[in-house]
Parts: sequence; structure tokens; C-alpha cells
Amino acid sequence: MKKRVKITLVLVLGSTVLFAGPDQFKMYGVKSGKIDYKITGSGNMMGIETKTVGKKRITFKNYGAKSLTEENKVQKTVAGGKSTVEKSHTIAYMDGAMLYNVNFGQKRIIRMQNPAMAMMTVMGGGKSPMEMGEAMLKKMGGKKIGTDKVLGYTCDLWEAMGTKQCIYKGITLKAESNIMGMKNLEIATKAEFDLSISDDDFELPDFPVYDMSGNKLDKNSLASMDQKEKKEAAQSGADFAAAMGAMAAAAKRAGIKPGEKPTKAQEKDMEDAMISAMLPRMKQKMLAQEKVLQYGKECLGEADTLKEANVCSRKMNEMSGEQDDDLTQWDEKTKKETLGFIDQGLAGVACVKKAETMDQMKECMGE
Repeated sequence: MKKRVKITLVLVLGSTVLFAGPDQFKMYGVKSGKIDYKITGSGNMMGIETKTVGKKRITFKNYGAKSLTEENKVQKTVAGGKSTVEKSHTIAYMDGAMLYNVNFGQKRIIRMQNPAMAMMTVMGGGKSPMEMGEAMLKKMGGKKIGTDKVLGYTCDLWEAMGTKQCIYKGITLKAESNIMGMKNLEIATKAEFDLSISDDDFELPDFPVYDMSGNKLDKNSLASMDQKEKKEAAQSGADFAAAMGAMAAAAKRAGIKPGEKPTKAQEKDMEDAMISAMLPRMKQKMLAQEKVLQYGKECLGEADTLKEANVCSRKMNEMSGEQDDDLTQWDEKTKKETLGFIDQGLAGVACVKKAETMDQMKECMGE
């Protein structure tokens, strides 16, 4: 309860510019596909010998906005005459704004926001993921050195930092590296594109699901949670585009030419223009959060027992889409402390609603 109230303003503000909309998130130039890979590796580093074998399958649709990557690997290490064998079996399931990482060894699933979408928004500058990937390869000193064929598909051959990749419409069909004596190869052994992909192809094992903080999540609520995240991601993408448009217009008014570094005054004007474009959406989010906090203040203010307090907490979870655990303690001290945090949250909401510049926003956040 305290944790949610303390960080809620940060989450609301941050989520406004975190994600590009799912429609903009096209990883590949192919609508759907299934690719099987063979993985091999070997080498000797400082007297330690390693050998790796494995396989991988990527299944995707919606141009990669929804994908599942399953990987099985076995690595044998020999050091000082002793050998050890390490096995790994993982799944990474991406569905737009959300990412589920499955660890079969631990028999658990971690749910998190998709960092690739965040990176695309912050660094993409309107580029597609394929364009971003190519730009990143160039920044790392990568060069396009020709073309190759894998399974009959002609792909662009890129070389960067000791690794060669053969990329077909954004999809790596072959990657080989030789770094400090460690050789690794990952090559497609079967590839089918523009298939009919069903939801069964994205089914995950029946393991418990946790968030990034280690809190266990209710599986029955995951679908609604994901849907909410997707809607917010789509809106955030539109918000971000509006903000970037406002900032570009401010730069044009200031006479800043492409590639030219703005002055501090010009940076301030651009920043204020971006915030002005984002404020309506931020304030809308604040109003929604304000209702949750106001309900909590009224309900918890009248709660005299742990049972009554948890009824309030669960309703707040339902209203906000959060998954906070039930309270374990409720006495006068806890009640006073919790209501104090809620009052702080309400004061922060009121402050943000009035803010019109980035400086005022920072003051609301206590920065």
C-alpha cells in the first residue's frame, strides 16, 4: 500500500512517454513465421574448454509484435581435469507492451514491461525496429559486407565486433562469431513465413507468474492486465508522437538546423513545448489515480480491523489494476502512517494537475 502511493506519480508520468504504440512496433518485414535454429559453440579460454550444443525456435505474427522464442542448450565445461554440464531451457514470450520470461529450471515466469518498446520510443526517432537495428550495427562499427543465402533466402551480411550476421527482412538467419578463441554459430535449419499462426503456438507452461519485484500474480487477472497495458501503450505512442511533433515545431521556430546543438534557452523552449503537448494526457491519468486515492482515504479511514482494511485494499487494486498483496497488519500506527502516505499522494496529484512546465513537474516530484 505504501509502496504504491509513494511511486504512483513516477509511474503515471513515466508511462506517458515509455512506449511506442503496438502498430508502430514491427520487428520484421514479414507478417508471420516459424524458424528453427541449430546452436553450436566451442573454445578454450585460459585453459577452460567449453562446448555448447542446442536448438532454438522463433514463432511470430503481426510482423514480430507478438513472438515466442524457445531455447534449449547444453554446455559442457572442462577445467583442471573436472567437467561440468549445465543445461538451460527458456522461453521469452513478447506480446507488444508485455514480456514473459520462462525459466524451466526454476519453474517460474517473470512478467515485465517490454524494454524493446521503451528503447524504440526513447531512441527510435520515428524509425522502425529494422531501421534502428541497422543504425545500431553501424554505430558499433558494423559494415554491410555483401549478401548470402540461408535456406534459399537471400540475406544481407553484416559484420560487427567479431560477429557476422545474415539478416533477412530484419530476421537473423545466421550468426557466427569468433571472439578470443570462443567460436559460436547459430543457423536456421528450417524457416517458414506468412503462415497462419494460432494462439496455441504461444502457450506457456503452467508455472507461477511473478512481477519484477518478486510478487506472485493472479493468473486469472493476467489477460485483463495485459489488455490494459496494451491500451495504455497505444495511447502513449500517440502521446509521444504529439510531444515529439511539438518539440520539432519549437525547434523550427527557434531556427535550429538539423544536427545543430541548441542553446540552453532553446532547449528550455523545446522542453516546455513537449510537456505542454503531454499535459492533457498526464492530467487525465492523474484524475484516475486521484479517484483511487480518495476512495482509499475514505475507506481505510473507516477501517478498524485488518479484514476491513483488506477489503479496501482489494478494491483499490481493482480500481487501479495493481496487484498489491493483502495487508498483514492493521493497528492505529499503521493506519495513521498509511493515511499519511495517501495524503502525500493526493497532494502530489493536485500539484501535477496545476503544473504547466517541466520545472513545475519536477517540483511536484520533489526533485
